[in-house]
Amino acid sequence: MKCAQVLLFLGLILLSQVLQSQQSADDDDIKASQKSCRVITMTVNARERMRASGDVPGDDDFSAGARACARLNKAISTSDPSKIESAARALRPILSRLGMAPSSPREQLAALEKKTSGLSGKDLFYQLADLAKKAFNAGETDKAGVYSKQLLQMARQYPRDWNHGNAIFYGNFVLGRIAIQRGSVKQAGQYLLAAGATAGSPQLDSFGPNMTLAKELLEKGRSEVVLQYFALCRKFWEDGRLKLDEWSSAVRGGEVPDFGPNLEY
Repeated sequence: MKCAQVLLFLGLILLSQVLQSQQSADDDDIKASQKSCRVITMTVNARERMRASGDVPGDDDFSAGARACARLNKAISTSDPSKIESAARALRPILSRLGMAPSSPREQLAALEKKTSGLSGKDLFYQLADLAKKAFNAGETDKAGVYSKQLLQMARQYPRDWNHGNAIFYGNFVLGRIAIQRGSVKQAGQYLLAAGATAGSPQLDSFGPNMTLAKELLEKGRSEVVLQYFALCRKFWEDGRLKLDEWSSAVRGGEVPDFGPNLEY
């Protein structure tokens, strides 16, 4: 895909992640599946409008998800519990691969690992950030660390690739979250600054960086390193400079800002 098309398409995926994160904890699996289906439909419809370029894949997990969602909706219309259960069960592996509810973090990691098994070169390079993040979310911190370090190593091989900035950011980001979890707060701050030192990417430049590690460090009283991180982010996230100014003021006032969707990207 061309850079702008990559940005739009990944933006749709980011939107799906934000919508899923806003889901209430007491939603049952069918309702969660229906929410995911709405996001899949939005993505497929938007992608169809881009189809004329010839750069958008025609048959992938989103397309398969759309077909499985149609079968689920048809089953729901019959009010037959066995048909609904069967359709939901068939949809779930696809939702796992897309990282959508009601699939669990462990299901999502297993699905992505299966999907990426045997990949190498750029094909693997493009998947490692998601593998690292999903491994961390699944509680597989050792595995998350391995994926993160591999991502940073591979970034050296592709210094001019559009994904290079993402690799630098998310490789250090996940290692920082692991450090926090293990009680190494100072090291986590170093990883935060290394993440902020990225040159940026189409996604980071537009949607901005993830602020979860920054929030965790603020909660540990490390406001000075977070303010340094904000200053680094200003160099690539021009569209977010007003937000960064607001967050910086809040931190200087002793508050933890509301980072909104920047806790999800």
